[in-house]
Amino acid sequence: MNIIILAVCAAAVIAAAATAVYFSSGRDYETVSGKVEIDSSEDSGTEAHSGSGTLSQTENGTFVSEGISVTAETDIPEGLDPFRYIKQGYELKNFAAIDSFSATSELPVNPAVQYAFCYLYADGGCLTDLETGSMTYRKAGADEIQRQLEELFGNFTQDIKQSNLYVSGGGYFEMWQPDYSAKVYALAHLSGTDSEITLQITYFEDSEKKNAAGTAEITVKKGKSGYYIASLA
Repeated sequence: MNIIILAVCAAAVIAAAATAVYFSSGRDYETVSGKVEIDSSEDSGTEAHSGSGTLSQTENGTFVSEGISVTAETDIPEGLDPFRYIKQGYELKNFAAIDSFSATSELPVNPAVQYAFCYLYADGGCLTDLETGSMTYRKAGADEIQRQLEELFGNFTQDIKQSNLYVSGGGYFEMWQPDYSAKVYALAHLSGTDSEITLQITYFEDSEKKNAAGTAEITVKKGKSGYYIASLA
């Protein structure tokens, strides 16, 4: 009887392993380390878009780019791309499930690290502008994640190694990155100064902007190496 039971168990293990190999063989993945260079060849699994696209201003002073319109009380500071932060507000709320924070100390470690991780491979654009295709295996060091968090949020003093993406035995972070590309439709109002800008945003489900899909208020501040998101509501 014991021999029969052992034989059945062994058969089950073999079947499970075969099933895993079968499914994994159909998964499109790429093992990468560090910031990836976007390949423009036809067999590349990643397509980079132009970010906010061509910026134009209408007669009434509204700035328009693709599905996003921005009215401004003040001149838009040089080096600040309001469309980028409008898209990032959408990403934080819809992809990272970070609905609000008033200081970086309030950011939850896991989603913040995952968000920064994905931005390592955004090729200078937003996640909504980058079509990665199938889920892609990513790998990065702690210093890369920390630098990206500081670029996004100004500073990040929490222990990033508490993230569940950290592989303590290997001393690196890893994750399967999904394709976050999406069209963002929004109306926004910009106010503030060169050092601190407020964006009040309404997101929509459609290009006609008939069906609202949420709101956000983002504070963008100027740091040593550029602008960053200081708060989200």
